[in-house]
Amino acid sequence: MTALTTPATGARDGLLRYAMRLDAVLVGVTGIPFVAAAGWLSSLTGVPVGVEYALGIFFLAYGAVVYWLAGLEHVRPGAIATITMNALFTIGFVAAEVSGIWPLTGWGVALLLGGAAYTAVIGTVQFIGLRRLPSHR
Repeated sequence: MTALTTPATGARDGLLRYAMRLDAVLVGVTGIPFVAAAGWLSSLTGVPVGVEYALGIFFLAYGAVVYWLAGLEHVRPGAIATITMNALFTIGFVAAEVSGIWPLTGWGVALLLGGAAYTAVIGTVQFIGLRRLPSHR
């Protein structure tokens, strides 16, 4: 009798795939109000309307792509790209706040720093999941 001892996707990739899918859904859903209410968000945050709108489109695309990447058989390359994007957004959000590039309101500062905290945390969880993968996955 033959038994399979390891599932096809591997039990060790569950955290990574879950964190990527969670990130994809949360960021994708966040993109909806950025596109639908860019003007209102701009007046609330101090971030220019064009930037709010562009971020919304990016968030929607990011959500779709990362969700797709999380389902691939070989998840490592997509995970590395996703973790890299989260690290870049963490740095970018903090830099945008610190540099004073936009006349941010209190809400704008809170949303940028909240976004930085989110991307730092989800990127860290994804990195922990990546480290659990065997080297061949």
